[in-house]
Amino acid sequence: MKTKNIIALVLTLGLSLSYITNESKVTDLLAETENFYAKIKIFTSVLETINRAYVDKRESDELLEDAIKGVLSNLDPHTVYLPADAFKHWNQNFEGYTGIGISFEVLQEKITLISVIEGSPAAKFNMQPGDKILEIDGESVIGIKREEVSKKLMGPVGQPVTIKIASSRLTRPQEYTLLRRRITLDSVPLALEIRPGVGYIKLARFTTKTPRELETALNNLESQGMESLILDLRGNSGGYLNAAIEVADKFIPGGNKILSTRGRLSSSFQEYYSTASATHQLYPLIVLMDHAAASASEIVAGAIQDLDRGLIVGKTSFGKGLVQSQYRFQDGSALLITTARYYTPSGRPIQRNYFNKSKDEYYHDAYDDEYLTSEDAKKGKPKFKTLSGRLVYGGGGITPDIWIKSQNNVLSQKLRELYFSEQRIFYAFADDFLNKNPALRKNLRFFINRFFVTEKTYQKFAHFVKKSVPEFARVDFTSDKKDIKFLLKREMAYLIGGSEARFRVNLQRDNQLNESLKYLQKARELITQAYSLN
Repeated sequence: MKTKNIIALVLTLGLSLSYITNESKVTDLLAETENFYAKIKIFTSVLETINRAYVDKRESDELLEDAIKGVLSNLDPHTVYLPADAFKHWNQNFEGYTGIGISFEVLQEKITLISVIEGSPAAKFNMQPGDKILEIDGESVIGIKREEVSKKLMGPVGQPVTIKIASSRLTRPQEYTLLRRRITLDSVPLALEIRPGVGYIKLARFTTKTPRELETALNNLESQGMESLILDLRGNSGGYLNAAIEVADKFIPGGNKILSTRGRLSSSFQEYYSTASATHQLYPLIVLMDHAAASASEIVAGAIQDLDRGLIVGKTSFGKGLVQSQYRFQDGSALLITTARYYTPSGRPIQRNYFNKSKDEYYHDAYDDEYLTSEDAKKGKPKFKTLSGRLVYGGGGITPDIWIKSQNNVLSQKLRELYFSEQRIFYAFADDFLNKNPALRKNLRFFINRFFVTEKTYQKFAHFVKKSVPEFARVDFTSDKKDIKFLLKREMAYLIGGSEARFRVNLQRDNQLNESLKYLQKARELITQAYSLN
């Protein structure tokens, strides 16, 4: 019955279109509609035959989703269909969710807080990383599966949830009743002064909150005497187009084109310009990029580079110059479909070539350091000029003005597997270590500058790994000792002082960020030339 309704709808639409089309197109349209009708009938017959005769039982919903994926497989790599659960998970990064505002892992059978979002219900009760949830609504959650935790903590806005917390700060477990609320993830997790007069802002994603959060961060740093800025877009895979325009507008003087988009539909032809009212002071600006910076990040970086507002430092960006529109369906699923391409102020496209490539090849190319630094990477790419006449290339992401690698900070594969294992072994050990050495929590400055993980602590960690994660029990991490000690200190810093403390420790090994500071004077000279500053 459903299939017949679909066919009837298709025919109705086809005939309706024929009446508003000039006569010369009617015959072609009817022929196309009949052909489409025939294909739909074949497709329906294939599904019915599989359901009736295939050797193994297959669910109809799965077959239909596979069919949808097949249709999309010959389009660009970023047009995707997301089933309801997948779309809900994807959407949380940009529109948020309803809960109490924590991230967590189940460590040693206990729900352990990894982070607490500022202003959330959990933050209201001073919950902190390392705290353990023992009960939810009077029911023990010791040994709970990770996927079950969210089901218990999420719920309608305003609905209460009671949790029992154990913490090193508390003499005994305490119960708290929290009211669930809408939670949106921070776009600006870090904004601080990294040396006198030099501000640093980490921009993690582009959401509806991003322009407002960035404005607050800029105003705070400027009030502290910021004279130059490092804007870190590394790892930022993008988000909302309008958020990217508003972010770029804060740095670019009014009246300049930030972006143009072009597609099949007339509505996709758009031009976006900066406004004088939004622009902050033209201080030296460096934008940090890497291979994972994509989409909205590239819109911002492309505009800043083309208009000579700042220097792009780091590695070539991902190269995603396609605009996705969301089409949501009644069952909660959604189609993210490419409806336009975007172009930087100079007119250059950012999208990398995806024709005649598998998805694996397409994604591999984006992270190939050797190719991206070679002259071969520029061959065949269209050339463009910036505002002051500097040469830039289109069709392959944003190539940095200054290329800085970070190979000396790359972890070995076996250490990466351990660090990112589900057991969160580094975090679990750091939490246990600090509970046994509470004095380390009392002086953060001393910890960051003077504390070092000893050989004895390293050996305890090695024993902890063998005991807690059997699959790594026979692995010898001796060659990774230096990296292990660094990662342990970084996790401890986070438990003591949050994201900023972890950043301060990480700064000691962040080669790209430290090297970028050397180019602030060059960034100053660039804007002086481009905007005739005295």
